Amino acid sequence: MKFSLPFYKSGRKPIFLKPRSSSTYVLVTVSIAMLVNMLAYSLIVPIVPFIVDALNRGLPVDSGGNPYDSHVQDDAETSKKTGIMLAFFAVGLLIGSPIFGYMGDRIKKRKIPMLMGIGGMIISTLLFLFIDKYYQFLIARALQGFADASVWTLGMAMVADAYPIEELGSKMSKVLLSYSIGLVAGAPIGGGLYQHFGYKAPFIFVIVLAGVDFILRLLMVEKSDCLPEWLENKEIEMPAKDETIINEEVTIGQDNETSTISTSNAELPVKNRVSTWTLISQPRLIAAALLAFANGIIYNPTLTVKLSKEFGLNASQIGLVFLAQMIPTFVSTPLSGWIHDRYGPKIVCITTMPLCALFMILMGTQNQDSPGGVAPLIVLFALQGFTAFAFLTPALPEIAHVAQIEGGKVGDSGTGRSFSIFNMAFGVGALIGPLLGEPGKIIDYRGAAKK
Repeated sequence: MKFSLPFYKSGRKPIFLKPRSSSTYVLVTVSIAMLVNMLAYSLIVPIVPFIVDALNRGLPVDSGGNPYDSHVQDDAETSKKTGIMLAFFAVGLLIGSPIFGYMGDRIKKRKIPMLMGIGGMIISTLLFLFIDKYYQFLIARALQGFADASVWTLGMAMVADAYPIEELGSKMSKVLLSYSIGLVAGAPIGGGLYQHFGYKAPFIFVIVLAGVDFILRLLMVEKSDCLPEWLENKEIEMPAKDETIINEEVTIGQDNETSTISTSNAELPVKNRVSTWTLISQPRLIAAALLAFANGIIYNPTLTVKLSKEFGLNASQIGLVFLAQMIPTFVSTPLSGWIHDRYGPKIVCITTMPLCALFMILMGTQNQDSPGGVAPLIVLFALQGFTAFAFLTPALPEIAHVAQIEGGKVGDSGTGRSFSIFNMAFGVGALIGPLLGEPGKIIDYRGAAKK
């Protein structure tokens, strides 16, 4: 049964077909989807300790409180449960990635599971408005991660299919720019909305953005939904049943009479079915997955609390600190994408990864007694943001290279599963990161004597 959207009947050309099916529309839609998903991921970071503390005391989660005024009754218990709740996003990511990756390689219309993903995001955010048990928050957080997997697998696969391989570095850097904006802007936005408008405000904000995201995904027209005559480039039309018919002149009998018969072309397009083992055995994919793991583990969701407790910053000031991390990515992601397309990934990664590690180490040495106060930390934070997003950018086109080399553009190329492997590697890093850096440990950064 052919799936068709309610906006047009099967066989009828959709309105505004050209912009809705264009590569630019795919890129914009996936970029906005990435922004919304990463906002949902990071927006609750400054709120979670107060959700957990209220639950521990038997109070409603919307009982109030300043998210940057970290007065909680049991720092150790709250810290542990906060780290677990933040990490459950990665649990959902790890579950959803192989599922959406498999669907992306087997289902002709990738938009359908993409719509399922944003639907899951809206449901998970609605749950945060009404649930009141700790295990329920864990389920809602995992559902957020599950929904996010649709963008990282199917969305990136759609971008990879929309552009030639030699342009993917610069194009995917634009998606990563949306990722960085959502990742670093979520915490200050969530904390500010919580502080000024109450517990429900951040989640309502996400639901509104998710509604816009849903409409954009719904309006997208995939090439597979189009009849051949709708497409301007008719050279891409494939014969029915993937069979090319050619005419050959065959000599019959002794009178050298010729008769034209139809035979099948010996060079038919091959339906490639790439195995998962073939994909994960490719060094380029392994390297890309390691880059994703490193990027997932270095994001520090506890920095908002550290800035409040160690340096006494308020919500607006903390927002400016996060801007220091975000602004350099406007330069680093397109620049690294441009360098990748022209000179390859090695020159980007071998220069930025060691620098990122160095800046992370130096960030850990800063406290309120350091010379210059918070200023050196802000500078290091900006440099860390620049390098972290620079070395992640080449990973995405490298994955597309592997999928196209192994499977090509016809059949099951393995693109969806390739990006799901990347996504799972990031998820493992994102799972380990919050558990290693529990907020309570960061609050008591200056030593156990403070207990």
